[in-house]
Amino acid sequence: MDINMLLSTVVLVSFIVTIVLAVGSYLAFKGRERRRPEPELRRRGGEPVFFERIYLQPKKADAPG
Repeated sequence: MDINMLLSTVVLVSFIVTIVLAVGSYLAFKGRERRRPEPELRRRGGEPVFFERIYLQPKKADAPG
């Protein structure tokens, strides 16, 4: 088998798998976004429901001193 044919097959298959995974991830994200949050999470007042922001440095209110 020719090496060019093998490499082009590998590139084509990896491209198709990447597209399928991207579409699947997008559909999973949209499905989770569409899901209704629990009542206690709805009362958070505009904060993200499913994701929590992580601060690399402590907030000034949380900082010791």
